Amino acid sequence: HKLRSFDRAEISRTMTLIESSRVQDRVFAQQLLKTLIKQGKQETNLFKLKTIRVGLCGSPGAGKSSLIEKLGMHMCNLGVKLAVLAIDPSSRTTGGAILGDKTRMEQLSLHPNAFVRPSPTRGIMGGLALHTNELALLCENIGFDMVLIETVGLGQNEIEIDNVTDFVSLVIPPGSGDDLQGSKKGIMEIADMIAINKYDGPFEYACKKLKVDVQHSIHFQTQRYEEWEPPVILCSAECNRNIDQLYGLSLIHISEPTRRYAISYAVFCLKKK
Repeated sequence: HKLRSFDRAEISRTMTLIESSRVQDRVFAQQLLKTLIKQGKQETNLFKLKTIRVGLCGSPGAGKSSLIEKLGMHMCNLGVKLAVLAIDPSSRTTGGAILGDKTRMEQLSLHPNAFVRPSPTRGIMGGLALHTNELALLCENIGFDMVLIETVGLGQNEIEIDNVTDFVSLVIPPGSGDDLQGSKKGIMEIADMIAINKYDGPFEYACKKLKVDVQHSIHFQTQRYEEWEPPVILCSAECNRNIDQLYGLSLIHISEPTRRYAISYAVFCLKKK
């Protein structure tokens, strides 16, 4: 009951339980998730899009956390119940993590419609933490409208975020290479939208040039969806510029059953036969 009423302390304790490596905690966490999922299935119509998962990925220093702060505030002010799962790299030397992404979300972390949870990778490769998908499942089944997952700073070949989200937004800063760099495979192929951040001040010209290069590259890529070519958006977290476009475009793309929902729909049809 406390979880579904968005009790922050209870949600935090439950997430800590899910991330625990103790055997008894893992068993209890799995039982809890199964119970919540069962209750959620009983309450939710399969054809109604319940919770949307959006992944934000990009290289270190692209401005992902600052962008989530502005994007999240825009959503929450519209009445969206938002959960943010921010993944932070762990030290290979000490095993610890600063978990500093939340410090860039000062206003968002205090908003009554938002919940921000930083998690360490603990040596897991690919940009996500070991239990990121389970945390997202928890958020889905206690009533959040949207889950934003921020990966650690990624390279070209780390695409695990595509397996746990409905929509992937790739955040790139100005000066990220030419059109040949944009044509390389990997992370560019999984992006449903590309946000060129830091479109302000002296970087405006560099951002516009990068947008042309990226659009050029996308045009020659094999598209995953017939009627969707990933849009390239110029935005600025610093100036709160074009943030509404990021939110609007993600909803347009997810308005039809895709990924997890397409699979659920197929399973439903098979059971009906």
